[in-house]
Amino acid sequence: MPKPLSLKQQILWILIPALTYAALYLLRPWWIHPFCALNPGACSRALVNSFDQFAFIRGSVLADFCSNLVQNGTGVIAFLAPWFFHGFRKRAWQLNLALLSITACNGVFLEVVRALVQRPRPLVMDHPETNGANIHLYTSFYSGHTSFVALATLFTLLWYQNDFPENQTGRRMWLFACFLLPLLTGVLRVFGGRHYPTDILGGWVLGFAIAWRLTGYFLKRLEPEAPNRTHSSPLI
Repeated sequence: MPKPLSLKQQILWILIPALTYAALYLLRPWWIHPFCALNPGACSRALVNSFDQFAFIRGSVLADFCSNLVQNGTGVIAFLAPWFFHGFRKRAWQLNLALLSITACNGVFLEVVRALVQRPRPLVMDHPETNGANIHLYTSFYSGHTSFVALATLFTLLWYQNDFPENQTGRRMWLFACFLLPLLTGVLRVFGGRHYPTDILGGWVLGFAIAWRLTGYFLKRLEPEAPNRTHSSPLI
């Protein structure tokens, strides 16, 4: 059995990636090159592949707003679910700390990938002369909204089926949310003109991959004893 994480180790698992993510974000002016503003011809929408051209015929403010609602709502549900199913017990706040850690790690990976790719968002490709000067618009790949919703829903599914393996109804419910909510978020981000379809696919894959790898790590190290099987899930 792996040695369980202490509270200090769990906090470090949050602080180190969170501070790294914040540093990378603040250093964007150092590593982002606003090349579209300097050379608008290099950022013509005609140069974008046919699959991603779909992003240019959209730009709904409502869809953009709704994508934020779905992301934030998913986050609230993911953080409240452990308290709902486990009550005010050690397991609940341990799961919350694990989700914070995974979210922070996703943020670090997100910023590193964006630093390497520096893909202009559809807003830039439509108006490179004006929007191209904004360094925060060179972060199209991959979708942070989609990756967070993917990791939050998969994290919830994995710990739920680990803690309540006998409850198939609850497992199916979380499995459905695991596919529906990231899909909805991705569609809204494209319709809102914020991302290309390939950005959404990248967010799904990387969000699920990070959640799968790190959730397995934390579930083996959150507590020394096996999860309490005597506490039945409210979902029957």
